[in-house]
Amino acid sequence: MKRNWLNNLIVLLLAIVISLLLKAVHMLLPFMFGPIIAALICVKLFKMEVKWPFWISQLGLILLGVQIGSSFTKRVIGDIKDDWLTVVLISVLLLVIALIVSIFFKKIAKVNTETAILSVIPGALSQMLLMAEEDKNANIMVVSLTQTSRIIFVVILVPFISYFTSTSSGQKSSQGAVQPDFTQAINIPNFLILVAAIAIVYFIMAKINFPTKQMLAPIVVLIAWNLITGITFTLDNYLIAAAQVMYMIRIGIQIAKLVDQLKGRIAVAIAFQNIMLILVAFVMVCIIGYATHHPINDLFLGAAPGGMSQIILVAMETGADVAMISSYHIFRVFFILFLIAPLINYYLKYRARR
Repeated sequence: MKRNWLNNLIVLLLAIVISLLLKAVHMLLPFMFGPIIAALICVKLFKMEVKWPFWISQLGLILLGVQIGSSFTKRVIGDIKDDWLTVVLISVLLLVIALIVSIFFKKIAKVNTETAILSVIPGALSQMLLMAEEDKNANIMVVSLTQTSRIIFVVILVPFISYFTSTSSGQKSSQGAVQPDFTQAINIPNFLILVAAIAIVYFIMAKINFPTKQMLAPIVVLIAWNLITGITFTLDNYLIAAAQVMYMIRIGIQIAKLVDQLKGRIAVAIAFQNIMLILVAFVMVCIIGYATHHPINDLFLGAAPGGMSQIILVAMETGADVAMISSYHIFRVFFILFLIAPLINYYLKYRARR
């Protein structure tokens, strides 16, 4: 127990130091890449056994959820409502692209259709793993490795594509009036109300096994808060940085452990699948952006096949529209959960009967 505590302290201090150094040299996403680099150094180079406490990473996600939810002002919600068709179109097209990519993944990895489909659907890790457990024909190890390893490609490819897209277009998305910092806008009674509301919504979501509850619970609460009270804010910079460090250390440890498992034909298939998903999604949004005159960076981050937490961090860094991009990913979660997953489940059961 003492060794675990000491190792956690070492990786935390190293993550803070590396993050500050990256920030000093104006590196992209310093508080995202700093913890990842620190975790890789500790696990791969120093051969340390690091067991980052789950509750710390979840607290980081909750803070990021608060920041996302705080960006959903009345004006922004109105803009999203007027843009619902693009949100739906991108989500549907991304899933069509994923199913096409699954055909090639199946051939390269030499797996069956069930495994290929469950491996490729983006943004629904827990749901796909649950379906893989229930389907006797699916290879749950391949599904698990493919879905979890996507994070490696997302944290490497998406930030750089987004950065060059935003800089080449000179994008600085308008977020409306500058909002006060959290510590200035919220007093202690309001703080306690927010904490209690987030805890209640989180508990309800946990009871019904709702996915990504760590981010959706604070988002739901903050949207209601903004609409009811009109007291808007943004998290202080140091709180956003702390949230990234708390969460990304866990991601770095996962990446360090996943690297050793990516071998042979499966590794090639996983790399092909994720790179193709990201690149084809980028081509798709370039076409949609040309037709609709939306910022390419906003569309790309909205369509990017990764976890919402990592994508939103990139959005914050590149000056993208956080609320709009969040709406794409939130819609995709509900879309997959309530429509796509049941359809896939029905199709797989139909194949099993045949």
